[in-house]
Amino acid sequence: MALEMREKALAMSYKENVENGAFKTRLANLRKKIAEGEESKEANLLKTGLTERIRIEGQEVDYQSLEQRQAHYDVPGVSVAFMRNGQLAWTMQSGVKDLTTELAVDENTVFQAGSISKPAFAAVLMKYRQDNSLDLDADVNTLLTSWQLPEHEWTGQDVVSLRRLLSHTAGTTVHGFPGYAAGEPVPTLQQVLEGAFPANTDAVVVDIQPGTQMRYSGGGTTLAQLTLQDEANEPLPTMSQRLLFKPLGMTRSGFDQPISKKLSNNMATPYDGDGAPIKGGAHTYATLAAAGMWSTPSDMLKMASGVRSAYLGQKTDWISQASAQEMLTNNTPSIEPPNVGIGFFINMSDNGEILGFGHGGADAGFMSQLYLELDTGNGYAIMTNGNNGRQLISELEIRLKEALSVGYSEAEVRKLVPISPKELSKYIGTYVVTNPVSVDVVLEKTANGFVLNALPYVENEEYFHEGEGLFFAKNGSSVRFEMDEKNGLVEALVMDGNIRGVRD
Repeated sequence: MALEMREKALAMSYKENVENGAFKTRLANLRKKIAEGEESKEANLLKTGLTERIRIEGQEVDYQSLEQRQAHYDVPGVSVAFMRNGQLAWTMQSGVKDLTTELAVDENTVFQAGSISKPAFAAVLMKYRQDNSLDLDADVNTLLTSWQLPEHEWTGQDVVSLRRLLSHTAGTTVHGFPGYAAGEPVPTLQQVLEGAFPANTDAVVVDIQPGTQMRYSGGGTTLAQLTLQDEANEPLPTMSQRLLFKPLGMTRSGFDQPISKKLSNNMATPYDGDGAPIKGGAHTYATLAAAGMWSTPSDMLKMASGVRSAYLGQKTDWISQASAQEMLTNNTPSIEPPNVGIGFFINMSDNGEILGFGHGGADAGFMSQLYLELDTGNGYAIMTNGNNGRQLISELEIRLKEALSVGYSEAEVRKLVPISPKELSKYIGTYVVTNPVSVDVVLEKTANGFVLNALPYVENEEYFHEGEGLFFAKNGSSVRFEMDEKNGLVEALVMDGNIRGVRD
């Protein structure tokens, strides 16, 4: 009898809990705690198990922590956001946004996004086009009112259009922009396009037949920005808030240059490759569409997710499915990488299937990367405040692929090729570099190659022999040697970027 009464009481208690929502609330909280625990485990996977992207066959891998790799690269802060099934799953931060104040990076700390500004601008343009007449395939000179692109060899034959400008197939020049330090005069877009003072880059011209090949051109994106502003009679900063940032809830993003007061209260300070603050602070970019956005990893994923969900027809209350599909349609002449849609780089399989899309970013003292898988909706955004952030991001991407099976970056395994002490001695010595800087490159023998010093630029970087006088470092850099054909002696070494040093 007592047992029956207890069971009835428990049943009534259960019924009341269900009816008043307490049970559902407790269950939801439990599920949330479990999910948060799993997310914390995933985030912590990025704080360990990092290593340089090149590994040597047969050698034990020297795994290190994220803090160790940040110290190695002199990158003060890093911020990561991870997306699963099109939804933001977790964020992870490490280090500080400023070495002087020692204030920690948090999920709302903003960084300059560099060239990830390009797909953000493209999204603004495509949203504007949905509500207004804008021909992506018209000659931009028919749309421009404040400036005209000079005639070129293919004028009247192959047009420079917005579609081509935003896919880097318009044949325009000027790869990127260094920006302007505090106190330096900032040019107008027209001055940038003309290469006129105070612009610090060359004029943007067309020197490749439009539509025939992909060549990265921030100059082309700048021309597209001026075209849209002329058409809309509205500056990009206000247009982007209305058409992109507010609709997608990107509350920590903006195209204001210099940075807006709203975002400046939690911004990262940029640092050079030696860990010193960038002179003049965060640079001002007149070329907003090409390099001028401030953002966070979470906000950048919101943008990518918005494009993906529209592309799949899952959610089209921001842009239409047709617009999203245009953005992720390859506009380059072949499916050989790199492939570009409108704003985004597209990762494609050998048979042309879209696997994912994203973009990298590089401003003075800031490096970033954005990538989202089309099918799964899994992806990531990484932002750093150091010029060596690209190497750190590469290691994080490899870790994401290995630990969470997201992305496409994998470690490269290379074989050491034995070299005799006598053969190795031919390369050891001092080499004098005069361009782009004057520096002595000193090689000291090791068991499998040499240690290279080119102070203050390179310190104790170990290189390994891979055969035929070629040597590689675990960070991906390489060195080759030039021989004097007459006497068979080594006369010069050549490093990445065709930096040549003559033997002393």
